[in-house]
Amino acid sequence: MIETEPSTPSDTGMFTRQGRLESFGPFAAIGLVLLLLWSLVAWFVWVYPEELLSRQRQELASDTETAAVQTATVLHHAEDSLRTIDLWLLTRGRKAALQDVSLAQLAETLREGSRGLMDVMLVDQQAQVYRIPSINGQAYASVAGQELFELMRLPSTEGLHIGVPFRLREGTPLMLPLAMRLSAPTEGLELALALIDLRRLGQIHQLFAQDHAGAVTLLRGDGVALSRVPELPNFVGRDVFAKSAPGRREAFNGPSGWFVTDGSATDGIRRIGAFRALEGYGVKLLISEAEGAVLADYVEQRRAVLLFSALVSAAALALTWMLARLWKRARVEEALQAAAANASPLGLFRCNPRGEVIDCNQTYLDLQTLRPEEKAWGWLQVTAEQHRESAKARWQESVAKGESFRKAGRITRRDGETRLLFVRSAPLRVDGRLLGQVGTVEDITELAAQQSAVRTLNAILDLTPEFVAQFDHRGNLTYLNPSARARFGVAADAAVSSIDFKRFLHEETLQDFQEQLALSASQQGQWKGRRTLIDDQGQTLECDCTVLRHRGASDQTSTLSVILRDISQELQAQRERQRSETILAAIAHTSDAMISVIDLKERLLFINQAYQRKFKIDPQAWIGKPLRHMLNEAGYESNRESIQRAMTGETVVVEREYGEREEQQVFEVQFAPLHTEGSQIEGVICIARDITAVKREEQRLRDASMTCPLTHLLNRAGFELHVREQIELARESQHLVALLYLDLDRFKPVNDQHGHPVGDALLRAVAGRIRNALRPQDLIARIGGDEFAVLLSTIHQAEDAAVVAHKIVHAIGLPFMIDTLELHIGVSVGFCVRHGAEAELESLIEVADAQLYEAKRAGRSCARGSVPEL
Repeated sequence: MIETEPSTPSDTGMFTRQGRLESFGPFAAIGLVLLLLWSLVAWFVWVYPEELLSRQRQELASDTETAAVQTATVLHHAEDSLRTIDLWLLTRGRKAALQDVSLAQLAETLREGSRGLMDVMLVDQQAQVYRIPSINGQAYASVAGQELFELMRLPSTEGLHIGVPFRLREGTPLMLPLAMRLSAPTEGLELALALIDLRRLGQIHQLFAQDHAGAVTLLRGDGVALSRVPELPNFVGRDVFAKSAPGRREAFNGPSGWFVTDGSATDGIRRIGAFRALEGYGVKLLISEAEGAVLADYVEQRRAVLLFSALVSAAALALTWMLARLWKRARVEEALQAAAANASPLGLFRCNPRGEVIDCNQTYLDLQTLRPEEKAWGWLQVTAEQHRESAKARWQESVAKGESFRKAGRITRRDGETRLLFVRSAPLRVDGRLLGQVGTVEDITELAAQQSAVRTLNAILDLTPEFVAQFDHRGNLTYLNPSARARFGVAADAAVSSIDFKRFLHEETLQDFQEQLALSASQQGQWKGRRTLIDDQGQTLECDCTVLRHRGASDQTSTLSVILRDISQELQAQRERQRSETILAAIAHTSDAMISVIDLKERLLFINQAYQRKFKIDPQAWIGKPLRHMLNEAGYESNRESIQRAMTGETVVVEREYGEREEQQVFEVQFAPLHTEGSQIEGVICIARDITAVKREEQRLRDASMTCPLTHLLNRAGFELHVREQIELARESQHLVALLYLDLDRFKPVNDQHGHPVGDALLRAVAGRIRNALRPQDLIARIGGDEFAVLLSTIHQAEDAAVVAHKIVHAIGLPFMIDTLELHIGVSVGFCVRHGAEAELESLIEVADAQLYEAKRAGRSCARGSVPEL
């Protein structure tokens, strides 16, 4: 074992009086930290919860006030709307108010002003509700039996009243009613009714019920619930104080306040909340939260804080205990150093100026199979007897001169095993005085065996067909194997030190090759790449290149090995394949058809440029990804069967339509199996060809055969085809249909007097006016020179056909301006209305034509019709 210098008194580690006082510093700091920590814990446990509860009450009060303002705004708007309707009826509406256009516009303005939150209606004495406008005079719904209507019928009821929410019709939203008696009842109308959509109002209230247990409730003054968010079954319309304790109703009499409820009237959750009265409406708004909601997170935080504080305190106490034991650990460290020396794989020793070993570790003894008492000159016992004297003399001479010693030698241990040991030592001087030598003994037997293996490896390299070269750390060539010598024209017995290997490299790759050599030497220890060389015949070689770094004893680069494999023929074959693939890709990319290829796992392998342009797809983002991810689910499902059939070897051709109706495109899509050279199916080729123009031309020809070229209306054939389709639909839905026959009056004189161009222009103008008088779904056709036909599909009542007929008569009767001419003509209309189940085209034509002649006989420019009997 190597001895250390004796410790001076100042280094003994004994505590002085000042040191003992300083040692209490860490303990005092730990105590102060613990005191501060538990002070914060006490504040967090006792003071902070009260602050949270106070903050909750403030937030509830603020939210209640804000929600009350927003709710009152809705009620104000409803009240103002009712008073506006009442004022209009008082000042202007005496007759046919429900059909009055200005009243309808006023009602629509009031609805739009509420953004769809409110609707206004009128109620007559029989509790019939009329929506404004009511063109046909039919009631929209009935409120007979509703609490609010019964209240408003009492003579003593005055002003605005809010009723229990109800649904006007089955399936409609729940509405909150506000009613007011009209100042001047007219035509049986006596109430103005405003209906607030509770679903939309609930969306406003939802903003103030963010917590999962939060609730917003609207109560009438008598305790009846008008709304609640979130909703509860059978809650609306219930008196929430009916089963409450005495005095509970009176607790809500003030304009605002707080309350605590056990939840028995709602959802069973104990709550704390605030309320505020909406002045002038007898309504209160309540916002509540679960009583423990604000403290739920706090309880978990308190548990975490207490646990953390306990852990910190425990850690502080443990640290205190550890500090108290540090002096013991110092002694343990000394013992560990001694154990580490004995556990070292190197033999450590120290000798005196005479060369005798005076201290060593156990490894030194084990390497030489010596006993502790033999350490002085025991190493001579395992040295070959004939070399003992000379070895001892050289050692003593080196120690006496204070020189470093390096020597490898073989010994024969007492167990008969021969080992190769390497000894290193350096002089030990203190204050310029030589005290001896300190050194190490290393067993290098295995290292020598590895070096022998390297020599064997070199022999193998001499026989490999690959080209192997080695360079020293300066970049000079030191070795070429026989294969490299033969290819580069170097004689087998020629020295390689004078060969400049750079002459075998292209000039443009020379600098890059040198940089890669330096990189491999300084970083990873190896490098792989591809380089171009020139042999002694001037032929170019493409080679895979591997550079290996070999390190010396000082971890510096000692040798670089370069291994080259000629891949010229492989690359030529690869280039041919790439050329063929490039040609095929160019053909695919220049094709107008959209081409895509997927493998058997439906992963995208290729898309051509036409496909990329059409769908604006980046191929780099989708190559290798599943086709299902690129297409939407509907698009994938529409193609899945064709893809699977193609994977079984079948070629499938289908037509696909894409886009909206106006911009719809039609593609002919062919799915074919992708075969390899071995006829195995590797995937599917999809080729899509745009045939939109062909389809549109076919449709244009079909449309031309059914359209009047002058007016662009349907001709007789097209009209009959579409009418039969509409009759079938009306027969299924049991709706009414009406056929109108139109014949222009006084048209022939215009044609005779002003010529056919003017007559044609007049016919186009007539077609435009008729079209403008109809709905988009109605059919119109020119069936003769000045004859037209109209089909009204899906009308609600027979009288609608007469309305439309008179509308057309009026429109055609107005003057026409054709260039500078003002022309006056008229039209006679005959119409026939039938139920869908009874409608037949021939019967409709016959009756409508007969009615047309009736109109002609009645003096022209009028309409006559036939309607079914009820």
